[in-house]
Amino acid sequence: MSTDSWLASFSGQVVVVDLDGQWMAFGRLTSWSHQHIVLEQADLHDLREGISTRDVYALETRKLGIRVNRVRVSIPVEQIVALSCLDDLSA
Repeated sequence: MSTDSWLASFSGQVVVVDLDGQWMAFGRLTSWSHQHIVLEQADLHDLREGISTRDVYALETRKLGIRVNRVRVSIPVEQIVALSCLDDLSA
């Protein structure tokens, strides 16, 4: 499966994106290219700013909803470690 068709399967879905380093992002995947993905109504979260682990923060977000701090955010594809639907997380 190509990257384009793989990302198309997440189009319009609320996703969680694990990024290289201490960052995570949550939001609705609205567009993508070979260089970037775009999330809307997004939370770009720096894990160094709290005491939660990556998993705890993601599960809290699934339970409580996205803490929107960006109307739109563009994320370089090269920084993505993992991407999944927020509803696919399990405790």
